[in-house]
Amino acid sequence: MRRPTLYKHRGIWCARIWDTGEGKYHSHSLKIPAEGKRERRREAEEASRLLSERLAEEKRAEEEAGQSNPMAGVPLIPYLENFWQADSEYAREKALVEQSPVSAHYLLSNRQLVKNKAAPFPGFQGLALGGLTKALLRQWKLWMAENGTSGRMINGALLALRVPVRRAFNDDLIPADPFAGVARAAHKEKRRGILRPAEIKRLVESPVTDPYVRLAVYLPLYCSMRMGEVRGLLWGDMSDGVIHICHNWQEKEGLKGCKCGSEGYVPMVRAVAELVNQVHALAPLTGPGDFVMGQRPYHPISREFLTEALRSELAGIGITEEERVTRNIVYHSLRHSFVTACRVAGLSDFEVMSMSRHKDVKMLERYSHGQEALDLPGLREKLNIAFGG
Repeated sequence: MRRPTLYKHRGIWCARIWDTGEGKYHSHSLKIPAEGKRERRREAEEASRLLSERLAEEKRAEEEAGQSNPMAGVPLIPYLENFWQADSEYAREKALVEQSPVSAHYLLSNRQLVKNKAAPFPGFQGLALGGLTKALLRQWKLWMAENGTSGRMINGALLALRVPVRRAFNDDLIPADPFAGVARAAHKEKRRGILRPAEIKRLVESPVTDPYVRLAVYLPLYCSMRMGEVRGLLWGDMSDGVIHICHNWQEKEGLKGCKCGSEGYVPMVRAVAELVNQVHALAPLTGPGDFVMGQRPYHPISREFLTEALRSELAGIGITEEERVTRNIVYHSLRHSFVTACRVAGLSDFEVMSMSRHKDVKMLERYSHGQEALDLPGLREKLNIAFGG
């Protein structure tokens, strides 16, 4: 180790200390005034020696950390991009070890967030995984907000980084978790609308022009099925007036199990059973492995068909496209309508959760829209009776 050399700058002792890594000297202020008869030189020499030893020790520790945790020096963006690939260790572990495979759509969404929200951020340019800090994450959130990114999208981007970075921390590849204490962005989610009881009644009473279109609306409305589950429904999934909801069709993945393992059974009400019979008479193929909602062999009906079916049926009962958008009635709203109608009808939470396949009451509450489903004129009469009005 080269001995440090002393010099004075504006009455303060400084030291030039050799950096072996960079191969040059760096100047450091010792913050010791050059005063008195001996100008405190011995004190400055001792301080420069201790500083030189400390810097050398820190350098050795840094090199050892880099050798024991080589991932800490990996560029951040490529690490994130590789993490969300379908053949990554994370995806393979989810599928093979945890038996809970992540969807291709989820992986693709996170890769897109890394590409569009993380890679362009100046603070991440050339940054190593181990160099990510809380301060950088806060600056990134601010940068996204200033560039017009919504709170919901910011939170999605945070998730796309948080999962792989925390995995690296839990595997002892980086010394600290930079996400500890990093808050989510404020986001007020727009609540989905539902079909009110009177609107459902109008729908039931309206003539059926196309059995496929009406069944596309009835399966989520009366059987609490998600869009992918409607598309993945097979003729073999139905027997004795009961639907076994166990399939889910997703683009790029094909036929798979239900979301989050939410397999279950739901009875078919009379209106659904009648439509199923009509569709069966029109279907090109009706074998156990054929799709119920499939107008061409071996392929389910498209997402666009289902959303257009909803718009068409709503227009038939007087709900215009403008009103639909204002009320935020989307295809998944029919599942919300099912939960709300069941609770209004007096079914127990256990019964409703069994059919909707929700795993906790909190989620059931999110799907319940009591205020929209209230029969206010009927309630007025009940209140008049109750209070003698």
